[in-house]
Amino acid sequence: MADTRIFDAGQQVDERITFLGRTYGMLALCIISATVGAWLSMGLPFAYEHPWIMLGLMIGGILLVQAVRHKPGINLIALLGFGALSGLAVAPLVGMVADRSASLVVQAFLTTAVTFGSLTAYVFISRRDFSFLRGFVWVGLVSVIVLGLGNVFIFESPMLHLVISGMSVLLFSAFILFDTSSILRDYSNEEYIAAALTLYLDVFLLFENLLSLFGVLGDD
Repeated sequence: MADTRIFDAGQQVDERITFLGRTYGMLALCIISATVGAWLSMGLPFAYEHPWIMLGLMIGGILLVQAVRHKPGINLIALLGFGALSGLAVAPLVGMVADRSASLVVQAFLTTAVTFGSLTAYVFISRRDFSFLRGFVWVGLVSVIVLGLGNVFIFESPMLHLVISGMSVLLFSAFILFDTSSILRDYSNEEYIAAALTLYLDVFLLFENLLSLFGVLGDD
């Protein structure tokens, strides 16, 4: 009986390691797909001229990935397609910042990578449960969305844009802690596509806001 329990425990650990390997492997592929998508669409005016259509496509892409997440092959194609779509969406911002200084884009990318890696390592090493951040991250997300829409349609303030970008950097850093902790504790081994999508959105939005922040500060 004891040997059986040890075998079952070892099997569960192996399955969990496989789940995490798949999750972060899919995340890496999605980031690569986004990078290729941004590079191929650089200079194309569609995303810049139709931001609300792009937002609708992004939301639709998220829903599609979630809908097919348990269908092998199709789920990978959907995830990579969403990555490429997000690259198309962020390409105008990358282009505008790169026109000022290509080093700002590199700085934003490296800062995103270091922040994500450091926060992820902290969750894995400390094994802390960050579920207590749930209220903070969701209230923060609603606040950022409301402020962002207000700035687009009412205030049109560069200073408020800078403040929102700074708030968003802190918010999506907190989301990385919260979501990584949730993935370790709450996601089943079959949900690696959903887990990768969740982490990718955190990384993408962190990068986008860092890029926006560095672009504004780079004007000074």
